[in-house]
Amino acid sequence: MTHTPQFPFQTLHYELQEDRIADFPLAERDHSKLLYYKDGAIQDYWFYDISKLIPDGSLLIGNNTKVIPARLVFTKAERSTVELFLLTPLSPDWTVWEVMVGNRRKFKEGQQLSLKAGENNNAVLTASWHDRERNQVRLQVTAPYSIPEALEIFGKVPLPPYIRREMTNEDKERYQTVFAEVAGAVAAPTASLHFTDRVLKNLEEAGVRRSYITLHVGAGTFKPVKSEFASEHEMHREQFHINSLLLREIMAHLKAEKKIIASGTTSMRVLESLHFIGARLIHGMKDPAEIAPDVGFNPLYKGIDLLESLSALTDYVNQLGGSMSGNTAIFILPGFRFRICSGLITNFHQPGSTLIALVAAFAGDNWRKIYDHALGKGYRFLSYGDASLLLR
Repeated sequence: MTHTPQFPFQTLHYELQEDRIADFPLAERDHSKLLYYKDGAIQDYWFYDISKLIPDGSLLIGNNTKVIPARLVFTKAERSTVELFLLTPLSPDWTVWEVMVGNRRKFKEGQQLSLKAGENNNAVLTASWHDRERNQVRLQVTAPYSIPEALEIFGKVPLPPYIRREMTNEDKERYQTVFAEVAGAVAAPTASLHFTDRVLKNLEEAGVRRSYITLHVGAGTFKPVKSEFASEHEMHREQFHINSLLLREIMAHLKAEKKIIASGTTSMRVLESLHFIGARLIHGMKDPAEIAPDVGFNPLYKGIDLLESLSALTDYVNQLGGSMSGNTAIFILPGFRFRICSGLITNFHQPGSTLIALVAAFAGDNWRKIYDHALGKGYRFLSYGDASLLLR
């Protein structure tokens, strides 16, 4: 049984022309447009102005995941190609992966694919089926290289499917945030692509505190919604990491009634999951950090105080040594009650997607006013597009 409401996705559609999708990043990250929304009013700025718009004393939380070169293209003897898109590591050393396979019929059981490096590098990467039925592949690389090192040598940046061009060397840097640190994502937390060292310094001087979560963005973030209602959609699941320092900062800002602003939908999904992890601990549930899509609508969690749940979570994380990993499939859509985030930095998303559902949940019916304004003012859309700052 799911508690996800029968929300009709057709209400989240708008007309997005192909020429509004940004195929390339701007020359300078922080020169993107910034739509500023507060109290129903919209104003236009540039992203480098953001330190003037975020209230003093706010806590800005970004996602420090790092995109890995997750596309491996193998050319076989008969000149056909097989492409592996690495989705989720199934072993600590990254030797076993869940994958999507392009030209799967050319990659048969018992076969081995290989890639060899150039003249000045003797690395050889091989791929074979670990479990073909479950789309699991085993990777091996010649010593002294590790699999992460091999991916840097052989892999390509996995650009989103709506960017219909080949990867360039520029993408290796630009499809990565300036604070990317923990490798594991196959898609970038794109709202944070606009930040520069200059913007971060300006925010610090303006009295805005910064902290980070880690959520390894998966390919499921691009999964199209084919269901008529939200309750019928299979929400994607992503791995996250948090620590007790972050939890203490969040609690301090909530008690002081200061704003907590999520940089990106990925950060927001983790932050809004925290209350439910604490609530699951209070209820004595097993696997408290496994967050189901419908938690925001499950009556089981009603009536649990936010600070009480965060306190229970903090104690739990301290018992684990100060940090914790989990998985969240939280589905944020209209009707969701936001408990932690009072601000959101985000790009402009595809029509009828789960990401625009999150924006509609946060901004209410004014989400369409925001998107109509962005379309009318020539904003660039999707991953390499412009940004918005939404304050509740």
